[in-house]
Amino acid sequence: MEKIAPRQVSLLPTLLLPIGRALEERGIAATPFFEHMGINTATLGDPDRRIPREKFHRLMSAAVVATGDEGFGLAAAHHMQPQVLQALGLSWLASDSVHDGLRRMSRFARFVSTGFTLTLQEEDDVLHAWLDGPRTSDEPVWAVLDYGLGMIVQMCRHTVGERLAPISVILERNLPQDAAPWRDALCDDIAFEAEADRITWRLEDIERHLVTGDPLLARVTDARAQQYLDGLLDKDVSRRVADRIVYLLPDGVPSQAQLAADLHMSSRTLQRRLRSEGTSFAQVLREVRLELAHNHLCHYNRSVLETAYLLGFSEPSTFSRAFKDWTGLAPADYRAHHSVA
Repeated sequence: MEKIAPRQVSLLPTLLLPIGRALEERGIAATPFFEHMGINTATLGDPDRRIPREKFHRLMSAAVVATGDEGFGLAAAHHMQPQVLQALGLSWLASDSVHDGLRRMSRFARFVSTGFTLTLQEEDDVLHAWLDGPRTSDEPVWAVLDYGLGMIVQMCRHTVGERLAPISVILERNLPQDAAPWRDALCDDIAFEAEADRITWRLEDIERHLVTGDPLLARVTDARAQQYLDGLLDKDVSRRVADRIVYLLPDGVPSQAQLAADLHMSSRTLQRRLRSEGTSFAQVLREVRLELAHNHLCHYNRSVLETAYLLGFSEPSTFSRAFKDWTGLAPADYRAHHSVA
């Protein structure tokens, strides 16, 4: 598992533990499986390590294929334990109520994944929890969404110490062949192919005071989670630049001045902020293009021509020369060596 730049969307490495248990439950040795996917299991407990989003998504896709289980994300979430979420899991257990725990998840969502948000909305006698995260392609990895939803529901049940079911769930994911696992894991009232992802609880079910509530412990662990999150996101400008480049590249390479204007700062200020983070506009652009090129060529099986235009190159030959400078290989040779089955 690598140390990655904070601008990349990344996840807690301990999120792999429930996934490993679900694989083992299905007769698949977890450690060789993870190692095959490029994940060093010896570093799962290292607080300085994170899992890049793209690698996590590829892992979940491979797990669905290996197990033949379209509901694998839910199966993994069934093994979720509070300690998987580290400081956030402890503060959730020490919360005054399930509602209080959900507020903590909303506040510290980026602790779990820097690209994840959980928005809470009270309406009459219910609480809606809206889940949102960045999509990596036109073909979302639904198992990742299932894992996130199942994790939240499972954590609520751990807090109460009994089965606590939402009253309704709506999902963007496509309709599975058999919806029974989703009804068993989440709730009976579930709808697929919706325009958003939302879990809804009755307020009276989630506002009961918990005998395990410990305000002092909750404050201590909140502070630890905030400290970790601050350190993780302290290079926010380079991450925002990278995200903006990804958005603009299909229409051509954006200039530093254009990016600075989009971020409401001068070009000189942007240059200074990036330098303070140990990088530059040219370096961020190169890293974004290289990461996208890898994904397009090896994971989504796009042609060299299509990849070149998606990365803002006017000619495939120009892209091929640049790519060989980056990697030492022509795009077709690189795909042959790194293609994801």
